[in-house]
Amino acid sequence: MRTSHINKILVAFLLTVSISQTFASEWNCAVKLEGQWKFSVGDDYDWAKQSYDDSNWDKLYVPGRWEQNYEGYNGYAWYRTTFDVKSLPEKGTIALQLGQIDDVDEVFLNGTKIGQTGSFMPNFKTSYNVDRNYNIPRQLLQKTNNVIAIRVYDSGLDGGIVSGNVGVYYDTDSELAVLDLSGKWKFSISSKNGMLEKNYDDNTWTDILVPASWESQGYPNYDGTAWYRKKFSVPTGLMNENLFLVLGQIDDYDKVYLNGKLLARTENLENFSRYNNNTYRLYRVYELPKSKIETENVLVVEVRDETGDGGIYEGPVGIMTSQKAQLILERNKENYWTNPIRSFFEYFFN
Repeated sequence: MRTSHINKILVAFLLTVSISQTFASEWNCAVKLEGQWKFSVGDDYDWAKQSYDDSNWDKLYVPGRWEQNYEGYNGYAWYRTTFDVKSLPEKGTIALQLGQIDDVDEVFLNGTKIGQTGSFMPNFKTSYNVDRNYNIPRQLLQKTNNVIAIRVYDSGLDGGIVSGNVGVYYDTDSELAVLDLSGKWKFSISSKNGMLEKNYDDNTWTDILVPASWESQGYPNYDGTAWYRKKFSVPTGLMNENLFLVLGQIDDYDKVYLNGKLLARTENLENFSRYNNNTYRLYRVYELPKSKIETENVLVVEVRDETGDGGIYEGPVGIMTSQKAQLILERNKENYWTNPIRSFFEYFFN
């Protein structure tokens, strides 16, 4: 075994096991949205428009099942509310968190769709027990009079925005990154010749927001393999730092390529008794060897999803120094500490 490999694996091991406490994902609330929302039964996509006049609609308290006022109602209904933004950090992920919605929802901000969970009729699929967390593109936000419109379908029993801490949140973990890579990436569910290469033209690929599940962005019920691409620059002042690529949580397995070369991967780890095959709950943290980093770089992430939601679904996503990356790795301590070590072994020896 080469000494350089020993040192790199030791760094990964020390980052993983030198732990003082377990960290949880950190979200700060910028705007609380609990309270009275406008509400109407029925279904009309005009109700998603920012300019639509909902002054004669009923009012309903959110969160809470709509049976509080509409006992026994099953079918389509819409919610609308407005909010102002006083202040937000200059970088990082901004998200609309809506708790759990029974059964299916489609969400619009200022007239633009930002996500969906579950499937509407005729291919109905409930997601009543899934927490809604939708990325908000910064260019959609206004300082005042932002309009949220939510289309909901309920097949039976409770309906509506039934529970959770409803509001606009920002991810404080993004502040740990020296380079924030969240936001718009290129995305494809079809394999293309040369797609891993740095000079590949991805202009025909779809834009997708990272982090967020691909199901919430136009790919409902898709299970299989997809590819993400991102171009980024590394300032000269960071070239000699010990840097780590942080890709948040990925559902389920990933292979990561930097400038056309395999950097690292995390595969099915069900053989580890402490792991229990919950790969999707692990934070991906991969070392960026100085020899592999260039001033201009292209990152390709191949994701294979077996069931349920898929993709790079929760942050932080970016490049961090070793000290900051350790804070993210610490979250894998309690049940999943073998995964980063396995990932590094696969990178160095396969």
